[in-house]
Amino acid sequence: MKQGVLELALAGVCGVTAIIGLATSQTRQPYDLTQIQFCPKSINGVQSQIRLDKRFCNQPRFVLAEEWQRYGLYGSIIPYKGDAIQWVRDLPTDNPHQLLGGAVTVMGLWGIVGCLLVRSQRLKRKDYELGELEKTGGYAIWQQHKHKREVKQHSTQLYTERLKDGLSGLDTEERLALGLTDSENERAKARIQLEDFLKARAVNHSVMDKTIAENLRDRAKAEQERGKIEGKTKGAIANNDNHPLTDQRLISDLIEALKNHEDGWLWKIIDNQKPVWVLGEAGSGKSTLAASIVMLREYLFDMPLYQLIDAHAGDNLRNAWKYLSPQLIAQTESDIGQAFDDARERWLDRINNQRDKQPQQLLVDEFTNYSESDITKEPAKKFVKASLSDPRKASERLVCIAHFFTNTAVGGSDGTAKGRARGTIQIDRKTADGKTPLKVAVINGLNNSDGDAEADKKVTIPSWLIPESIHKHFNGQPIDFDDV
Repeated sequence: MKQGVLELALAGVCGVTAIIGLATSQTRQPYDLTQIQFCPKSINGVQSQIRLDKRFCNQPRFVLAEEWQRYGLYGSIIPYKGDAIQWVRDLPTDNPHQLLGGAVTVMGLWGIVGCLLVRSQRLKRKDYELGELEKTGGYAIWQQHKHKREVKQHSTQLYTERLKDGLSGLDTEERLALGLTDSENERAKARIQLEDFLKARAVNHSVMDKTIAENLRDRAKAEQERGKIEGKTKGAIANNDNHPLTDQRLISDLIEALKNHEDGWLWKIIDNQKPVWVLGEAGSGKSTLAASIVMLREYLFDMPLYQLIDAHAGDNLRNAWKYLSPQLIAQTESDIGQAFDDARERWLDRINNQRDKQPQQLLVDEFTNYSESDITKEPAKKFVKASLSDPRKASERLVCIAHFFTNTAVGGSDGTAKGRARGTIQIDRKTADGKTPLKVAVINGLNNSDGDAEADKKVTIPSWLIPESIHKHFNGQPIDFDDV
């Protein structure tokens, strides 16, 4: 017997059972009763007794048999009247099986619900399987005719091109016959068409090269994941002859990590042309972050560090600036003042006279002290004011370090507070003990998608964002971004 017929049959049986149970539970007298009579005694003679009997004794009265059995006991609802209340007869219920019939009715109804629920779930599952089978069959048919469609499309394209070439040839002959063109003009048109074709082919090749590079990057990531499972190190994977670890892959991995960190604020800063101010008290990691930003721009954008302006350059070159290679260094007060003036002149010269200029960087440390010296005060003030507009046009990225962002702390540049807040990016680093930098930082001046400068944006700095890790990444020890 089929499952559907069995389900309907069981539902019918349960329905009949419910009907039978409901019918057997019907009754006119659901409880056992006792008939009694109330016959009070009169003390006023025979006539008075006759009137009492007509009024009370001849009226039939009924109570529950259970109450009659409790008559005279504590808790009975029948008032005790002595011999005035008398038993007449017992009236048992006319259907002693009504409770059983009610239970059978309920069970029958639940049986119907269960059968219909099972049937509904089975039909849903069957419909899903039929839908999946239909989609599978449709996909198979689509795959079967895919080759025919491609051949037909290619044939149509070839026919269209042949027809276009034929019509172009006829048009050219007619124009030659009418004197509207000549052979030299047609050769020039043909040369232009050939150049356009070659450019279009070069574009297609560049797109394919980009796809190949992306596939190689994804394959390298998959190899790294498999290497972790198999216990291989990243260096072992990089040294595999079948999967060379190229500079382009290293750059792509680093850019992807920058973009994927939180909402991509690291990449936005590296790629931004606004001057970057790294702020914080001693021991907060200002120099480490500034050096990392300079190194990332150098490796990713081929943007060398043109000049380092730092009164403590001698010590910092052995520590914070260990992996930097500045072309010029300004360390003494006189050199620093001159470097500020030279930077302003250089910016103007690059803006006005150098059309194809290579982007470069300028790093300035210990800005807090320059407003206190008579030698550096005025050059620093002019330098800060010019930095709000000139470096971007001059293709020079500026990174400055200071303890605070007040006018005095940034070279005594009065009147530039609003311009600095809007036209620069400030990264405020933190430390709890004056020794160890915290991962949390606060950023101001970084524009959001609406072009508005965000204020007091809290971010975290990844542990791999240090000069040593970046240097190793491009020198045989790639960063494992999943383990940091």
